[in-house]
Amino acid sequence: MLVLVVAVAIVGSLAIEHVIHLFSSNYEIEWTRRAGKDDGISAQEIINAMRKTHRESERQMNEAFKVASGGR
Repeated sequence: MLVLVVAVAIVGSLAIEHVIHLFSSNYEIEWTRRAGKDDGISAQEIINAMRKTHRESERQMNEAFKVASGGR
């Protein structure tokens, strides 16, 4: 029974791959942004915010280490 289930899964997978290949060769799908649509936050803004947060947390840790080491 397990052999039959595995065989059906393999054949089904091959059939789905074939259908996807036929579909992709006949149709071209492009992901484009709509003109005039503002997505809000850009990736660069997110990176800058993460760096700022990282710097702030480093400063807090440095202050804690200074206090723990006696202010040296």
